[in-house]
Amino acid sequence: MYLAEVYVNFRLQLYLTLFSYPLSPSLPLKVDKFLYHLRLSDENLMDVSVRFRREMNKGLGRDSNPTAAVKMLPTFVRSTPDGTEKGDFLALDLGGTNFRVLLVKVSDNGKQKMEMENQIYAIPEELMRGSGAELFDHIAECLANFLEKLGMKNQKLPLGFTFSFHCQQTKLDESILVSWTKGFNSHGVEGRDVVSLLRKAIIKRGDFDIDIVSVINDNVGTMMTCGYDDHHCEIGLIVGTGTNACYMEEMRHLELVEGDEGRMCVNMEWGAFGDDGALDDLRTDFDQEIDAGSLNPGKQLGTDPPILNCASSPRFARRLHKMVRRLVPDCDVRFLRSEDSSGKGAAMVTAVAFRLAIQHAGRQRILDALRLSQEQLLDVKRRMGEEMNRGLAKESHDQATVKMLPTFVRSMPDGTESGDFLALDLGGTNFRVLLVRVRRWKRRSVEMHNKIYAIPQEAMQGTGEELFDHIVHCIADFLEYMGMKGASLPLGFTFSFPCHQSKLDQGILLKWTKGFKATGCEGEDVVTLLKDAIYRKEEFDLDVVALVNDTVGTMMTCGYEDPLCEVGLIVGTGTNVCYMEEMQNMELVDGGEGKMCVNMEWGAFGDHGELDDFSTDFDKAVDEHSANPGKQTYEKMISGMYLGEIVRNVLLEFTTKGLLFRGKLSERLKTRGIFETKFLSQIESDRLALRQVRSILQHLGLTSSTCDDSILVKEVCSVVACRAAQLCGAGLAAVVDKIRQNRNLPELKITVGVDGTLYKLHPHFSNFMHETVRDLAPQCKVTFIQSEDGSGKGAALITAVACRIRDAGQR
Repeated sequence: MYLAEVYVNFRLQLYLTLFSYPLSPSLPLKVDKFLYHLRLSDENLMDVSVRFRREMNKGLGRDSNPTAAVKMLPTFVRSTPDGTEKGDFLALDLGGTNFRVLLVKVSDNGKQKMEMENQIYAIPEELMRGSGAELFDHIAECLANFLEKLGMKNQKLPLGFTFSFHCQQTKLDESILVSWTKGFNSHGVEGRDVVSLLRKAIIKRGDFDIDIVSVINDNVGTMMTCGYDDHHCEIGLIVGTGTNACYMEEMRHLELVEGDEGRMCVNMEWGAFGDDGALDDLRTDFDQEIDAGSLNPGKQLGTDPPILNCASSPRFARRLHKMVRRLVPDCDVRFLRSEDSSGKGAAMVTAVAFRLAIQHAGRQRILDALRLSQEQLLDVKRRMGEEMNRGLAKESHDQATVKMLPTFVRSMPDGTESGDFLALDLGGTNFRVLLVRVRRWKRRSVEMHNKIYAIPQEAMQGTGEELFDHIVHCIADFLEYMGMKGASLPLGFTFSFPCHQSKLDQGILLKWTKGFKATGCEGEDVVTLLKDAIYRKEEFDLDVVALVNDTVGTMMTCGYEDPLCEVGLIVGTGTNVCYMEEMQNMELVDGGEGKMCVNMEWGAFGDHGELDDFSTDFDKAVDEHSANPGKQTYEKMISGMYLGEIVRNVLLEFTTKGLLFRGKLSERLKTRGIFETKFLSQIESDRLALRQVRSILQHLGLTSSTCDDSILVKEVCSVVACRAAQLCGAGLAAVVDKIRQNRNLPELKITVGVDGTLYKLHPHFSNFMHETVRDLAPQCKVTFIQSEDGSGKGAALITAVACRIRDAGQR
C-alpha cells in the first residue's frame, strides 16, 4: 500500500527538480541524484540478508523472541500436501466486510483433482461494531444457508477457517484474537479464541454440525495451495497490499513450541523488520515521509524495503526471481503463483490435517500391538520365573523352555587371583588367542595381549583333527610371538557353540553352527579334542581348566571389577543370561551348599506358547522365514538379529495400507534382511534434521520419501526397540527377584554385567531396560556395568578363579 505513495512523492520531487533548473547538460546528473538513493548494490542486499537472518534467529529463540522484530510465529501446521489428500472440506474466509464460504472437493483417484463451490456473504456494519456473539451468530447462519443450498446440512464436514486478523495461535484449531483491524470492533472477541466462539454459535443453532480442524492466515494458505500442485513448495510469500512470508522450519530450531522432531510452518510477520532501526541506513527521505504520515509511524517498516521499490513495474516478479537466485546461487528456487489461497489454502490445511489424523489413528492401531502395559510386563516376569523353576527341577527340566544349564563355575573373583593365563576365544571364522596377566597387588589389574587368527574354509569343513591341529598351531605361534615358546599355562576356552556341559573342563558339542562342519566333533568333548591336538603337537603342554560361554565370561569380567556382580547379560545379535543360583535349588547337580552359575539359555522362552498372546503378526512373519521356525521365540523379539526385520515388516504393513511412503513400495524394501538392525541405532541417534534417516530410506530405494515419512520410520524403530528392551527388562526382573527371594532379603543390591552391540550402541535400549527392571523389581537395587572383552578376559578370569580354588584345596 505504501509503494504507490513512494512513487508519487518521487515523481513530485522529480517534477520540481525539472522545473526548478534551466535545461542544461547537467540535468541528468540532478535526476540521478534522486535515483541513486533508491538503488542498492549486491553488497547492500547481502548485508540486508545477513541482518534479516539474524532477526529470524532472534524470533525463533524463546528468550530473544520478545525483542525480535520478526516474530516467527508457530502456526501448528506440521505438514504440506503429499497428493494423497481426498474428501470434501469446508473453508471459511473472513477478512473484510464480505466473507466467503467454500466447499472444496479433493480427490486422488490416480490424478490430483480439486473442485470448488463458494458463496459470498456480506457482514452488516452494525455487526462489525456490535457484539461478538451477534457477529459469530451471523457467520453460523451463513454457513447453515450455504450447506442447505448444497443439500449437505446433515453431513459433518471438516472446516478450515481463514481469519485474517492479528492473532496469537496456540494450536492448529485455536487462535486468540489480539486486536481487530479493517474496521471491525466487535466487543467481547479480543483476547478470546475465535474458533471457540464459532463453535459456540453453531452449537446454539443446533441444526448442523461441522468439525473445525484448523485456523490459518492467508500466507499459510498460499503455501498450502501451491504445495498441492508442487510437493516441493515449502514457502509462502504475499506481496500485495501488504507483505509477509511463511515457511516450513525444523522443529529443533523452534524454541517456542515443545518437541524437536519434524517441521512446522512459521508465520514470519516480516513486515516489522526494521522497526528497531535495522534498515535506517537504507531508508530514503521518501520512505521517512511515508512512514511519518502513516497510521502506525515507526511500525511495519519492512513492508516497504527498498528492494521492493520496483513493484510499480510489470517486471517486478521477474526482477524478484532474478535477485533471489543471484543472492542464493546454491538454492534452486522455483516460483509458483497461488490461485485463491485464502479459501483453497484453508481447505488444503484442513485436508492435510484430516489425512494426518486418519493416518495417525491407523498407524497407532497397528503399533499398539507392539506396545506393552506394565500389567503385561509383570505377566512376562511371572511366566519367566515359572520357566526358571521348571528348568531347575529334574522332573520338569526336559519340558522347560528355559534350560537353566549348570556351568560348574562355583565362585566369583575375590581379588586374590594372580598369575598368567591363556584364553582361547572360538566362535566364528576368526578366533583369538590371549595372554591375560592378573596381578593382585595392582588393585585388580589385568593386562592383556592377543592375536587374531583366521580359520581356513578347508579346516572348518574338513576333519576335526585338522581343525584342532590348526588351532594348536596358532597357539604355538602366539606363544612364540610372546616369547613364551614351550610354556605351560592354565587355559580358559570360550567355545561359542551349543554344548552339554557336565564339568567345568568338559563340554559335549551338540551341533556345529556358523558355517562349521568339521567331522568327528559332534557328540564329542571339545576339551578332549583340544588336548589331543596339543599332545600331537609335542611342543608345549597346556592345562585346559575351563570351558565357558560368552555370557558367563561377561559376568566374570564385571565381577572382577565389582564384587556385587552376580548376573551376566548379553544383548547383541542374540541374547542370554547367567546368574549365581543357590546349589540347593539345582536338582541337576549333586551337592546342596554354595552357589553355581546357571546358564539360562533364555532365548528359547516362549517356544511352548508362553508368549503367544504378546506375539504379533510381524513376529510370526519373522519367525516363519527364519532359519529355525518355532525356536528361540524370546530371542526373536529382543535381539539384534531380528529387530530390523520386525521393523521392515511393520513398514511394509504401513505402506500397503497407504499410511507411509504415499502407499508406494520399493522393491528393496520387499527384500528380507535389507533393513539391518544397526539402522535402528542410527535412526534413533539422528538429531540432524533426520538426514541419517533419509539416507537409509534412499538406500532402501525410497528416494521420494518425505520428512513426515522419516519421522514415522523413526517412530516405528522406537516402538520396536522399546518393546525389545522392556521384554528383556521383564525377564531380568524375574532373575534378580529370584536371587532376592533365594536369600530371603527384603532388599537386594546387585550388579549386572552387560555386553552386546544392541545394549551398547542403541541410544535408548539400555534406559528402557533399566526403567523396566526398576518398575517390575522395586525391591532390587540393580546397578549395570558394561563388560569389556568378556569372551576373552572372562575365560581367563574363570580359569584364574578355578586355579585359586584348586590351589586352596591342595593346600
